[in-house]
Amino acid sequence: MLCLLQPSLLLAQTPQPSSDDSSKSLEEPSQKNPSSESTSQPDEKDYFLEDHKGPLINSTLNYLDSVHSWLGGYVDDLGEEADDFFGTDDSFDRTRGSRLDIMFPIRFHADGGIDTQVKFRAKVVLPRTNKRWHLMVSSAEDTLQELANDEQGSSSSAINNNTSATSTNQDGTTAVGFRFLLETKDFTESYFDFGLNFRNIVEPDPYVRVKGSYKWQLTKKWYSRMYQDLFWENYDGVGLNSRQIFDYQVNNRYLWRSETNGTWWDKDQYYDLSHNFIFYDRVNVHRGLAYHLGWNWNTQTPGFHLSAYHTGVNWRERIYKKWLFFEIEPRVDFREDTNFQTADPSILLMLEAQFYDDSKQVR
Repeated sequence: MLCLLQPSLLLAQTPQPSSDDSSKSLEEPSQKNPSSESTSQPDEKDYFLEDHKGPLINSTLNYLDSVHSWLGGYVDDLGEEADDFFGTDDSFDRTRGSRLDIMFPIRFHADGGIDTQVKFRAKVVLPRTNKRWHLMVSSAEDTLQELANDEQGSSSSAINNNTSATSTNQDGTTAVGFRFLLETKDFTESYFDFGLNFRNIVEPDPYVRVKGSYKWQLTKKWYSRMYQDLFWENYDGVGLNSRQIFDYQVNNRYLWRSETNGTWWDKDQYYDLSHNFIFYDRVNVHRGLAYHLGWNWNTQTPGFHLSAYHTGVNWRERIYKKWLFFEIEPRVDFREDTNFQTADPSILLMLEAQFYDDSKQVR
């Protein structure tokens, strides 16, 4: 856990792309000789909604295609490509150019409870700034504390609910701000954000943050990434969020991940900590599975203790081209408030659209 607060130990030279299986893309199938291509390889055009005969669906998708074509970004390496496919906030942050994500999640709990909220996150490149300045807007359903803990049973997925893309947002707020890219290299990236959270529209809450990320190759198959996020918000005060990710690239289909996430809250003088094991399975170019097991701790009364744990699986399907997704995530949570005796089974259904220009590479 100490490595979470030692970013200086994490700088190392970024590896050049390897020619072995570990460097093969999650986004694109392996290249094959046309004459020997297996019939089991999914067709690039074999999307659930492609070539649909309904005129209304086709006209709607064609219109959304035209909107998608002028917005901007993409990514690389196997672990990052897993983030891209599952729509994580890290993927959103790395995107070059403008981007708009719209999510329609709904989570059903076994006790009859339902969590739902339409969410969006957007960034727009400001002209004549060499793509260094962005306008950032987010619906902000999740607080940074919830993102660190992931124990609230919200409508978000455990896989793509990693770290806030814009600010330390509070429930029911909209965040509007600006981002300036401080440094962008092959193995490191940092940026500066500032703006306002709007609580119930009429309560502006200013925020400032500085975030940096570092990635490096440990061995032929082991990769690591580190994120440090120092923030201040008028409502929550100063805090530091640190994440450490270790990825083991089994082959071009399977990826194993260990992720540790810690947040220090200076105002309330306590620490949140979570750890997740995730196993990614790239079934084909349209489908991915992510099996996850995680625990949460904090240092609130009566001291450092376990507060929740969960397990589940996320099934994500690319249903139209590279920008429209549907996912299902059944999971089970156990929490401290029930003394870990009562399970909270639930299932998430979510439709997600990502609008950007996929002709531009991030790195």
